[in-house]
Formats: sequence, C-alpha cells, structure tokens
Amino acid sequence: MKKIIISVILLLVWVLLLSQPIIEFETLKYEFGRIKEEAGMHNVDFNFSNTGDEPFRLIKVKAG
Repeated sequence: MKKIIISVILLLVWVLLLSQPIIEFETLKYEFGRIKEEAGMHNVDFNFSNTGDEPFRLIKVKAG
C-alpha cells in the first residue's frame, strides 16, 4: 500500500512539472551604444511568448 501511495504522489508531481508556463524571449539583451542626454528618452521593447501549457502571470513587476 505504501508503494502505491508513493507512486501516485510521484505521478502527480511529474504531471504538475510538465504543465508549466515557459517564457521565450526573441532577444535577451540590447546594446544601447552611446546616447546623448539631449536626444531624450530611449525605449526598447523585449518581445516574448508563452510556449508552455499554462498561463504565464507577471506578478510584482518593478522598473529597474
């Protein structure tokens, strides 16, 4: 009986590990180069997609 319970628990953990959000970025870094202050703000977008089975939630995002 103990082996069956352990097997069921391991199976559940394995299933939970398989169904996760997976985030993939198009690019991971951006080289700004030299930017003059009087040129104003410079913005960069980092595009990503979720290729996993579950929704991906961004929580407590803070600007750097």
